[in-house]
Amino acid sequence: MIASIWPHLAAVAALLLPIRALRRWMWLYALAVLPGTLAHELMHWTAGWLFGARPVSLSILPRRSPDGELMLGRVLFARLRWWNSLPVALAPLILLPVSAWMLWRSAGWPAIAWPSLALKLLAVQCLLATWPSGRDWRHALAGAAIAIALIAAGFYVLSWLGFAPR
Repeated sequence: MIASIWPHLAAVAALLLPIRALRRWMWLYALAVLPGTLAHELMHWTAGWLFGARPVSLSILPRRSPDGELMLGRVLFARLRWWNSLPVALAPLILLPVSAWMLWRSAGWPAIAWPSLALKLLAVQCLLATWPSGRDWRHALAGAAIAIALIAAGFYVLSWLGFAPR
């Protein structure tokens, strides 16, 4: 059973490595990862809608940010606050189990059969789109820091009032 996984992993590597190599050519890379970019931004949009951040626009057109970094897409929100920034910022991490599920489903066919390769390509797209961007991490860390500070302050107040756990 274990030996039968190697052709599937080789097929995933054969799809993943050329896409990663395209990072040298910004526009070609942006085109190659477009489905993953759409999935990434849709995860932000959905989490923003679920957590009340009110998404107002979604773009998957690549552009350079003022600091020179390539932005493959973005979602703008009307009410991104400290309490909803953490789940909205980290929403693309949901694509990791989605990618694993697609890879698992692709193993039902021979490694290079068309249905298997299509599922593997989608899995690679989701895998590449999983990691939150630098801006996503900044939003997540800010929201987490405020939440931790509020929880610590709450425990301090409870202990000051004599409700400390024993």
